Amino acid sequence: MKEAITIYKLIILYTLDRIRSPLTLGLIADYITDRGYTNYFNVQNAFAALLDAELISCSQTYNTSYYTITDTGRETLELFYTNLSHEIREEIDQYLVDNHYQILDRTAVKSDYRRRENGDYIACCSLSENNEMLFELKLSVPTEDDAVKLCNNWRNCSGELYSAAVKTLLNG
Repeated sequence: MKEAITIYKLIILYTLDRIRSPLTLGLIADYITDRGYTNYFNVQNAFAALLDAELISCSQTYNTSYYTITDTGRETLELFYTNLSHEIREEIDQYLVDNHYQILDRTAVKSDYRRRENGDYIACCSLSENNEMLFELKLSVPTEDDAVKLCNNWRNCSGELYSAAVKTLLNG
């Protein structure tokens, strides 16, 4: 079992290294479980071990955690690269190519909120492409419920709002 968990960790490190974009546990877990490598419980354990060893890092919004590989994680991957079979590496690479746009779509739209000292809330919403910020919107709202609504609706409205802002600002 110890060897299997090592493979799951290497799959996670390899995937994060290849995509070069923060990913959710769900995206990677779906890949690993859909291929029949293991179950979700083992994937969560592998993520926890990688976090404890500081081979990956986590950033969180109010409802989503995003993971990236650390420099130490890259060094570790280089050391144990050959322990991950050529077939698995090719399969991951092909999965990332085949699902590139779906992965970007699920990670390019982010939203979060925080409470300010005066008691209201700031909802921070962003739209990225290739890890480059395209559009960022920060709105002050009076209640936490309003902030949550803004964050939840951002995924569905971000493209439309971005297009409208560009069109309006370019046409004056």
